[in-house]
Amino acid sequence: MFTYKTKNILRPLTGQAPNIILWSIVVLALIGFADSAFLFAKRVSGTPIPCFITSGCDTVSKSPYSVLFGVPLSLLGVIFYLAIGFLALLYLDTKNLLVAKLLVLATTLGFLSSAYFLYIQKFKIGAFCIYCIVSAIVSTLLFALGVIIWRKLITKIT
Repeated sequence: MFTYKTKNILRPLTGQAPNIILWSIVVLALIGFADSAFLFAKRVSGTPIPCFITSGCDTVSKSPYSVLFGVPLSLLGVIFYLAIGFLALLYLDTKNLLVAKLLVLATTLGFLSSAYFLYIQKFKIGAFCIYCIVSAIVSTLLFALGVIIWRKLITKIT
């Protein structure tokens, strides 16, 4: 169980996240899902990825860094965004504190992963994919909302 330390006393997290934050997470998860599903469909079909603003979409998607343990990162993105949306909807329905904690943890992991993938694009591949950047922006916004949820959970106990 997550706890928050105040005045040398550990107290359980007991607050609730506002519905507007959770619905925002659902909308962002749908955007991230569509983005990742598009990239996964292009990967499976083998067709080139239409790239605008940047010109490195195919370079990034065909690099050895686009696969983790034999699984395309775009498929992992599809799974990640589905999980985020599911957790947000589940919390909206149940107000289960464990679900809120999992949501905060998942958004944090997504943000850290996106930061690492941007690093790989910049310093290892030397090209950027606009769809990957969109995913990173969505992950960052999800993380920010996760931080807000975390703060709501701990402010109810002080």
